[in-house]
Amino acid sequence: MKIILSSSMGLGTSMHKRLRYNLIMELLKHLKQNGYRITESRKMICEVLEKNVHFHFSVNELYKLINSESRSIVDKTTIYRTLDALEELGLLTHSHVPHKSAIYFINDKNQNVHLICEKCDKIIDLPNNSINSINSILKNETHFESINNNYVFVGTCIKCK
Repeated sequence: MKIILSSSMGLGTSMHKRLRYNLIMELLKHLKQNGYRITESRKMICEVLEKNVHFHFSVNELYKLINSESRSIVDKTTIYRTLDALEELGLLTHSHVPHKSAIYFINDKNQNVHLICEKCDKIIDLPNNSINSINSILKNETHFESINNNYVFVGTCIKCK
């Protein structure tokens, strides 16, 4: 399943609402089909993920976002379990960031390269073709074939230099 949506795609409001609804329904359908209960908390988590489909979240950031948008409190355990379930289903993935919390993001089935500024925490995604160069170097110089193409490079962005 390939999930790529953006509110900046120039879609009409009704088209964008329909796509948003479809993504939320798709996430919930996959959860239900795989034996997970569909609770109000899980619905809220899926809605927040969908509204912010192009962002990366730590659990703490997601916790703050979800609870700022809802009247009821969703606890971190529920968030972790839901994120784990969505990741197990291949709809979400995460990257480990050295000395920081893991970041979660919608899995668009493409390979991911994240540049993370250690000073301001800005995350920059590189174009997917950059992965091919990295994998080529790995294969040619070390005969190593990567199966998880999710890379994190920590450094300093241009604004923080």
